[in-house]
Amino acid sequence: MKEVLALIEKRKQEFAQLSFFKYLQDKSIDPRQRLAWVPCLTPLVMSFRDLNRYNFRKEPTKNPIQTLINIHTYEDEHHWIWFLEDLEKLGLDRLMKFSDSMKFFWGDETSKTRQVFYTIAQYTFQKEPIVALAAVESIEATGNVGFQLTVPIVQELQKITKHNYRYFGQYHLRVETGHLTGSNDCEKFIENIELTAEQKIQAFEIVEKVFDLFSESVQEMMVFAQKYPIEKPFIFTNSSVNSSEICTSTTTT
Repeated sequence: MKEVLALIEKRKQEFAQLSFFKYLQDKSIDPRQRLAWVPCLTPLVMSFRDLNRYNFRKEPTKNPIQTLINIHTYEDEHHWIWFLEDLEKLGLDRLMKFSDSMKFFWGDETSKTRQVFYTIAQYTFQKEPIVALAAVESIEATGNVGFQLTVPIVQELQKITKHNYRYFGQYHLRVETGHLTGSNDCEKFIENIELTAEQKIQAFEIVEKVFDLFSESVQEMMVFAQKYPIEKPFIFTNSSVNSSEICTSTTTT
């Protein structure tokens, strides 16, 4: 498993160099604008809850790898609650027709982000626990990169809004270590797992796929943030939606 973890670390370092993360670090940009992409994250966060419950978790099990995955899914599956709290504090929990929200979440603006967990679920369905483990480790690595950079942004916002942000702040980062959680010797156990040649191929494949998916997703979010400045309202661009239909701005607090 050490070779798989080495690949994850390599892809993590490459992932951290994407233009989206440079955008998050640009303090010349209003902190609210640097979080203008947050609505696009909704399908991913809520799908993550289902991925943990219905895909990664397999009970009962006597497999030690699956046991660690199961423990991790229970810790991870409730983070969406913090996300919804932050949506409200960021001023995004405003009245919108239910049908309008569906057009957005299943529209062109979030198409790449929606594909993240659809594809991960497909690649890990009925595979050995080691494949799911490689996927979880990769997901955790991408999250760690992002949350390291959202923490300073919400710290800036806290001075303006007087709100604490659990999902995008230090509270979440403390549990997003970049690795699967389970026990104190979890990381050592994972490193020492011996893989067959076929398991290694499948693990490498899912690692590459996860990082490719998240790279496309954050690029999509950056396009959204640059397209909709905080002083302008968000207009649906899905071809099936009337272009004159305007929603409340998604970024003002």
